[in-house]
Amino acid sequence: MTREEMLSDLAYARTLAEEGRNAPLVGGSFSVLFGVLLAICYAAQWAVLTGVWPVDGDVIGYVWIGFGVCALIGSALLSARVRGMPGAAAIPNRVDRTVWQGVAIAILAVVAGTIARAIAQNDYTAPNAIVAAGFGLYGVALYATATVGGHTWLRAFAFTSWLVSCLMWYFLGEPWLYLLAAAASAVVLIVPGLVMMRREPKTVV
Repeated sequence: MTREEMLSDLAYARTLAEEGRNAPLVGGSFSVLFGVLLAICYAAQWAVLTGVWPVDGDVIGYVWIGFGVCALIGSALLSARVRGMPGAAAIPNRVDRTVWQGVAIAILAVVAGTIARAIAQNDYTAPNAIVAAGFGLYGVALYATATVGGHTWLRAFAFTSWLVSCLMWYFLGEPWLYLLAAAASAVVLIVPGLVMMRREPKTVV
């Protein structure tokens, strides 16, 4: 962090303290990015599995490779955007950023393990666990951010995410779950992300 960024954050923190407000969250654009990408990929996977999109099943792999590429590029662009925002170094935003990084690593571990099992054990149902685990972890991140930052409105999205995860585990392997996952991605990632973006800090006064 540069001296100018530090002074900007200190001035911003002082403004918030004087107004009695919690620091607005600046990670909304990331939530929207991943929500949109996941909704598209889950919908595409549902369409392939059910024959709505009449293509070879291998297309699913290419869809998720495309997700990875878009996620990397999008994250790099958004990181540059968020870095300069007032309050980006505030504790709620540092916690939000850290916990979502942990969620990403945990999901990568689930992806690696289930794909390894699919290849080694010829069990191609194993990767179905990824989506169920994912929504459970999204709930953890949303709840942590809501609690640490005082943004209690996020808890409703955390509980929704956990409910979706529960359904995913119970009906694991059903093709229609991917359509549910697409809709749930919009609800628990895109919607709160848009709310956060509307509340993003613009200037220090």
